[in-house]
Amino acid sequence: MTDRLRVREIDDAWGRRLARIVRRGTGSVATRLRAQMVLLSARGMDVTAIARVAFTSEGRVRDDPRQVR
Repeated sequence: MTDRLRVREIDDAWGRRLARIVRRGTGSVATRLRAQMVLLSARGMDVTAIARVAFTSEGRVRDDPRQVR
């Protein structure tokens, strides 16, 4: 079993910036997806739940190239 992954705590300003990136309709899809994953992790969601919400693999959430499908 792998260790539970968590991002560091983020302050309100950083959270608002990430939320703006996620809501914005332009720009890189990869950047928006990564911002969404960071926000969800900061809120306490585990890797499996984030993968379900983001419609991606657990490897992509962990950013482990060996597990990305």
